[in-house]
Amino acid sequence: MSVDPLLGLVRVRRIFAAYDVGRVISPKLAHSQAIGGMVGGIGMALLEGTVTDHRDDRIINASLADYLVPVNADVPDLDAAFINTEDPQADPIGLWVLGEITIVGVAPAIGYAVFNATGKRLTDLPIRPEALL
Repeated sequence: MSVDPLLGLVRVRRIFAAYDVGRVISPKLAHSQAIGGMVGGIGMALLEGTVTDHRDDRIINASLADYLVPVNADVPDLDAAFINTEDPQADPIGLWVLGEITIVGVAPAIGYAVFNATGKRLTDLPIRPEALL
């Protein structure tokens, strides 16, 4: 993680995550879902946000042309590992669902890293450059 103090820009350089998701049947699919969740978390923390015109309560960035989402330049080196354990109480064959679990911790981790770098505790997402200046 790096924060440019003059411009207020936040760059995520690397994310590694370990997930305890029960028995992993398809490691390649699970890894792809984890990477996708991390990309979504980067977008949630730094880019994605609805802008509303308060005069008439209309959404200004209602199309994908105006709504910011992560692109290849925003996605750093991402990696995931899985703790391959079986949980017979969750499911008869020891499976859990991976899906949304991978996105949950990314935005808070980025926010906490920004706090460690700048000393500013930000509670609104996305983290905008003007909030850091």
